Parts: sequence; structure tokens; C-alpha cells
Amino acid sequence: MQLVVVESDQVDAATRQALRALWDRAFGDRFSDEDADHAYGGVHVLACAGDRLVGHASAVPRRIRFGDLPWRTVGYVEAVATDPDHQGRHVGLRTMERLHEEIRSCWPVAMLSTGRATGFYERLGWERWRGLSCTRTATGVVPDGEHGGLMILRCDPSFVTDLSVTVTCEDRPGDAW
Repeated sequence: MQLVVVESDQVDAATRQALRALWDRAFGDRFSDEDADHAYGGVHVLACAGDRLVGHASAVPRRIRFGDLPWRTVGYVEAVATDPDHQGRHVGLRTMERLHEEIRSCWPVAMLSTGRATGFYERLGWERWRGLSCTRTATGVVPDGEHGGLMILRCDPSFVTDLSVTVTCEDRPGDAW
């Protein structure tokens, strides 16, 4: 398996099609066009077996507020997927380990939202967010109930010291987190 790191503006049309096909195989109808859009705007790690795309993870810049601190830009992990035919072969592990290198070079903190995969991310050093989560919308800041699946990777632990404060993201189309 080969890992390739590319910026979003380097992802050509054929690779975008292959990514969409991968996400459809990995997530089925749980992955919307808006979810796909969220994956772009940062850095991608592509896992290839021969000429087939079998894994992906990206990190994009997002503005997040931790408690009453000023808004800060962090890396936000999106669209982590492994082709079902290649699961159990450490594709996701190797893809995320490589993405961690990119995150560490760009941001002091990364976040993600997950459902079933909290154990996978915990083994990679991610921590569960213990505080409430909110979204800043056009009408104000509203609790969103996402906190149960939010996780943080603290490359610089002094950047966020308290994981129990309220964390707020800016709204966007589709899932805010």
C-alpha cells in the first residue's frame, strides 16, 4: 500500500470521482454531497493499493472556540474511510498515522466527530471531548448535542487544557460538526 499526501487544490477530477466512489462503498447512503464538500480545503492522505484508492483521510482548517477563549483555527478531520474490501489490513491506521504528521506540522490541535469509531481514535491518541458542544449560527450560539462523538488530538496540550468546557464551531451546510 502506498500513501500519497496532496493538498485539495491538487486533487484532480478523476481522483475526486475515485474518492466519491470510496466514500459510497465505505459509508453507503450515510455520506452526503455536503459531507464530501467538507473533506476539501486542506490536506488529504490517499491510500492506494496498486491503482485502486482504498483509503482516505483529510484535515481542513476550522474555526473553533474553546470555552471563553478567542476563536482559533484547528485541523478538523473529515471523510476517514477504508474500502470495505481492505478493512482489517491497517489501511485506516496507516492513513491516520500519516495524517497526524500533517496535522502536527500545521495545527496545535485537531478535532473530529465520530459515531462508532471512538475506540479506533483513542488508540491513536485522541481524547473524547467531555464538555458540551454548540454551533454558532446566524441567529446565535445554540447547543447541538454533538458532544458525545467529538474527539480532540492535542499536539500542543497547552493550547486546550480543559476538555470539559463548551466547544463551539461555526455553522456550515450539512452537519455542523
